Amino acid sequence: MLRRLAVLPQYLMPKRALTERMGAAASKASGARTTQVIRWFVRRYGVDMSEAADADITHYPTFNEFFTRALKPGARPLAKADLVCPVDGAISQFGA
Repeated sequence: MLRRLAVLPQYLMPKRALTERMGAAASKASGARTTQVIRWFVRRYGVDMSEAADADITHYPTFNEFFTRALKPGARPLAKADLVCPVDGAISQFGA
């Protein structure tokens, strides 16, 4: 029951409006504030900036540009397989 109450706000939030606002914020160049958010994100999620073509987080004017940054050649080689899925991520849940 407590778990259901904990996630209830997610169902009540205006998702479209929040998505639009977060998209606008991620696309906005906010100088030191943007750098601060990127620095927090790198620490919080263990982003390996040594793989980035430009490892200096101050060179990314927006969060979107950081999030879609180029990697150094050979930083993440594709596996030798018949089928690959070149995604930087992990499955956290599976099922309905």
